[in-house]
Formats: sequence, structure tokens, C-alpha cells
Amino acid sequence: MTHAAGIDFRHTHGGRGKKYLFETMGSGVATTDFNGDGQSDILFLQSGTLPPDEFRENLLKRARHATGSSCKLYLNDGDWSFRDATSGSGLEEPFYGMGLAVGDVDSDGDRDVYVATYGNDRFYTNDGAARFTDATLASGIRDRRWTIGGAFFDADNDGDLDLYSLAFVDMPLSDNRYCGTPPDLRQYCHVDGWEGLDDRLWINDGRGVFENGSQAAGITGKNRRGLAIVGSDWDDDGDMDLFVANDSQANLVWRNEGDATFTDISGMSGADLNEHGKSEACMGSDMGDLDGDGDPDLYVANYEAETNTLYRNDGSGFFTDVSGSSGTGRPSRDSLGFGTVFVDIENDGNLDIYVANGHVMDNIEESGDGQSTYAQPDLLLMNDGHGRFVQAEGGVSEALHEPRVGRGLARADLDGDGDHDLVVSNSNQKPWVLRNDLGGGNSLAVRLLGPGGRADCEGAKVVVTAGDRTWVREVTAGGSYQSHSDSELIFGLADVTDVDSLSIRWPGGETSRHGPLKAGRRYVFQFGGELINETPLER
Repeated sequence: MTHAAGIDFRHTHGGRGKKYLFETMGSGVATTDFNGDGQSDILFLQSGTLPPDEFRENLLKRARHATGSSCKLYLNDGDWSFRDATSGSGLEEPFYGMGLAVGDVDSDGDRDVYVATYGNDRFYTNDGAARFTDATLASGIRDRRWTIGGAFFDADNDGDLDLYSLAFVDMPLSDNRYCGTPPDLRQYCHVDGWEGLDDRLWINDGRGVFENGSQAAGITGKNRRGLAIVGSDWDDDGDMDLFVANDSQANLVWRNEGDATFTDISGMSGADLNEHGKSEACMGSDMGDLDGDGDPDLYVANYEAETNTLYRNDGSGFFTDVSGSSGTGRPSRDSLGFGTVFVDIENDGNLDIYVANGHVMDNIEESGDGQSTYAQPDLLLMNDGHGRFVQAEGGVSEALHEPRVGRGLARADLDGDGDHDLVVSNSNQKPWVLRNDLGGGNSLAVRLLGPGGRADCEGAKVVVTAGDRTWVREVTAGGSYQSHSDSELIFGLADVTDVDSLSIRWPGGETSRHGPLKAGRRYVFQFGGELINETPLER
């Protein structure tokens, strides 16, 4: 639907043959309601080109690092019509964008945006009408390193959103090395040539002003190369834990102690390495209940020839690599995965897995083994309901047979019909905006408002019961790769028309119970449990 919806964005990585590593990364995309009209909008991050004096080190200290096009904000006018609202939005300033995080940090009912860059990170506050103010200096978020993305979540259980930001490697512009095989064919160097950086935890004072709480939180001293983060209460103790996917290094698994301190349980979690005890080049990740046992499982997209990895949650927050037995491993072996999201494509009640694929070497056809390609088809793995998966055929979507250089990926119900659509940000190409025509089953949509008037309720867990079947979904933080997906929960119900009960465990531990409820409707609940809106889905 990209062209039909009026989406004319094209990502530019700015490469001019000098093979800067950051040119390979692509950029993120966000789907959420930025102007408060109840419809999910789309924000694409742009990378751009470096200024002519690109080798000057002081470029990293300047506010304007990149030149060329800015990001693009498209507001949803309904019926698959999107309007370019970038001009006048406050988001026009160019920067070399990487990833983003979205959250209502000042609890004023609208969604603000953090942008990770190669250069100076940005933070924008929203006035509620999708007009943004650059509040970077006022927010206290100051980071001139190479950051990749992040996630807003409540680290200390005080009711407001804190920020975990991902850092990548210490690579100044002057340290651009020559790599090539053969020597006369220049290629992008492997990431192992640069030192990794510490992530940071920014603690919110409740008004959108942040303090660097990384050392007090216990997350410093790791020096990893983070590429994705997802937050979920996988040990079911009422606070949000974190998984950080690292590039060619062991992943980080942080258990939240509930007071803005974290314990590194990576080695004992089972999710730091694959089943062979090896680290992988991890890109995107997501969490959700894939096997219907009520706890969130973890999926990580990796480099080609490694296979993507599915970690089953064993029920206490510890994970087992089941990539082989689940059927997810083999279909992913020949592709290089970046963004990934869990989405119930058919509304049959089972979460499927979508992966945006694309190589990092733009000349891999010349330098590789003759098998790999730069552009690659995306991957859709269909769930049988018991955590076993089969690859969908290419006829399901253009994206499954037409190769692209996929990077960022986000889900949202863009047309309000009760199933998830997808947006893929492709590197140096136009994006995919994909309408879901497979969601034929009944569904129920749930949107949760957070404490203190917050626009979303990160960390809330919802349980829906109909007859002898139960579905568990959680408002997670982060996920995918450099991107943000709309926080609305959609429960595919197959042929179920009436839901017996819906219970919400709110952050802080309070539980509200509702029902019976009708399928085919969208329910909005205020923090604490009050039903404030109910509308039919636009089927």
C-alpha cells in the first residue's frame, strides 16, 4: 500500500564509496498515534549524507552532523490515506538517524520521541497535535557517541517512563579502515575492529528531565555492541526486565530489581548464547507468548548462516534455545535478519513471526560465495499454536518474494479493522507499507492508558479467556530493530464471538477484571480499570 497510501519517503544512507560502517545500519520507523485522533501514524527516520569536510573530528560535537533530507512524519487520515506532515512538525532538522524510542515521558497524554544518531542524540516533546519541540538540552539526555536506539519503560516503578539507550561502537569518522576481499574491491569492515560501548539508563524525574543513572543501576562496564532491546516482565514479578541483543558478542539479560537497579543474569538465563554456546551477530528481537503457555518467549534475528534463534521461556524467566525443534531455524539460515515482530497475521489466536531481511555488504554478489545477495525477501513464519512454525509461501505478500534491503520494522492496525499491518524501513530504498488481508478471524483490540494520564501503559499484562482457551499479551517496551510499534494489543480470536473475561494486571500490581465482552470491538481502559471507550472495529 506504500504508493496508494501516499508514502513517498525514501531512505538514504549517504554512501559515497568510503564504506563507513554506519552506512550499513539503515534506520528505524515508528507506528503510533502522534496527534491524538485514534489512528496510528508513521514516522520514518532518515540517515542522510555527511558534510563535505567529513573527516573533521569536531563534527561529532556540532549540533548538525548530517545534511540532506530530514525524517518524514505521515499522519493517518483514514482509509489508507496518509498526509506528509513533516513541514512545521519540528522534526525537519537533518541528522544521521539510527533508531528511536517513543513514549509519553511527561505524562501529558501524548507521545514524545527519542532519536539515536551517529552524532548528537535528540529528544522531542509533543504538543498533542504532532508538533514537536527539540527539548534535548532541557531533558538532560546528552550523548554524542554512536547510539542505535532505545526503549522507554518504568525502571523504578514510580509511574513515569525512564529510558534505556543502546550504544554501538567507538568509531570516530577518522577511524575508517580499508577492508576488502580481494584487496581491489573495498568492503565494509567487520564490527570486531572497534570497541563496544556501554549502554545508558536515563532516570526520569517525572517532568521529562533525565539523569544518567547507569552506574547506580549496575549496567556499566559491559562495553557491548547493542543493536536491539526489548522489555518484558518475563519472570512475572511485576516489573519490566530487559533483553539486549548484541552484535557478535554475548547478549545481555537484565533482571529488574524494581528500584532502578538491575542484576546481570545473562550467563544463567540461557539467552546470552545459542544452544551451541556461541555468540551470534544479533540484530532485532521481540518477546511474546508463542506457545500459548502464558509466559513470553524470545526471538532474535541474526546474521546469515547462523539462523535466527527462538528461546522458549521455561516459566521462571529462564530460556532454552528451541530453534531446531520449533522449525524457526532452517528457514532463516540463508538470510540476514534485522527487524522482527510478533504478529497474529490470521487472527487465529497464534502469534506469528515476521522478519525484515537484507545483507550489510552492498557488493556481496561480487565478493561472496555466489549464494548471498544484498537485497533479500522478508520472512514470515506461521505458528501452529503450539510453538512450531512453517515458512509462509511468497504468494502471501510481495515482501516475501521481492527482495529488499530490510532494516527497521513496526506493526500497527493502520486501518482500524482489528488486525496488524506492517511497515518496513528498507535501507537506501523506499519502505514497505503492508496491509494485512489475511486477518479473517474475529479479534478484540485493547488500548491501555497509563498512570498519571500517560498515553500508554508499558508493562501492563492482559489475559483474555473464552471457553477453555486463554490468551496472554503484554505491553512490551522496545522490540524489533531501531523501531517502535504501536502499543495497542490485538487478540486474534478465530471464530470466538464472545469473550468470557478480560483481566488487566496494571503496573504496581493492581488487577482489574472485565467481561463478558463482545469480539469485533476496540476497548480503551484508563489506568486502574475504568472502561472509557468502546467502538466497533472497522471491518
